[in-house]
Amino acid sequence: MAHPTPAPDPARRATDDIELTVALAEYAKLGEARRAISDQAHNRYNFFLVIATGVAAVSAGVLGSGIDANVRIGAVAALALLVLLMGPTVFLRQLRFSNAGRNYAVAEEAMRTYLARRAPQLAPYVLLPTLDDAGLLQPSGGRGRGRQAVGLAATIGLVNSTLLAAAGALAVSGVLDGWPVVLVALALFAASAAVHLWWVDRTVRHDAAERERLLAARALDVLDLFPPLTSATADPDPAPDPAPVAPAA
Repeated sequence: MAHPTPAPDPARRATDDIELTVALAEYAKLGEARRAISDQAHNRYNFFLVIATGVAAVSAGVLGSGIDANVRIGAVAALALLVLLMGPTVFLRQLRFSNAGRNYAVAEEAMRTYLARRAPQLAPYVLLPTLDDAGLLQPSGGRGRGRQAVGLAATIGLVNSTLLAAAGALAVSGVLDGWPVVLVALALFAASAAVHLWWVDRTVRHDAAERERLLAARALDVLDLFPPLTSATADPDPAPDPAPVAPAA
């Protein structure tokens, strides 16, 4: 006598689900790519800080030495030019790293939305943000102007501004003396810092608009796969009350 084929258990169904397998692989790959971008950004940031502090220390040593004045000025000018050219390049590169990291974060958010909609009973336990829920935790450490002002790119911008102010003060020290030199340095620092922070804000807004357009273009695909979660207790279409029955004569 033939026995009926038993229904596959939930673990077997999950293993055989090709869509779920691809989604999990994509989510893991996004996490790896995001970590790689973060490592590259921090490595570039640390490299620039080492170069900047090294140049500052060497310049201070050269200026305090007893060698010829023309040699001192030429050496310090060459070192300053090197750092001032490297600074904007590293600054722009950090903005690219930051944008790539945010892109990967949005891609992870979309994948979390897909996975949460596949298992609505687990959705309340997903604390990271999804397209349906802002979540309780922000993997990027927060958003807004405060986050931008303390980011790696903005920090490099402040270092660039400091180096530019020092170079400007050194350049005018042969003509001016005392407080005018300090005022020149402060003016250069304020102007450079304002430009760097404005560029960071402009780039962040532009990249955010691009991501919003991308999500708007693909929102129908995501919603068609799994509609947003709704309350299980709500009855969207309650049945009408039965009409009263007339008593028999």
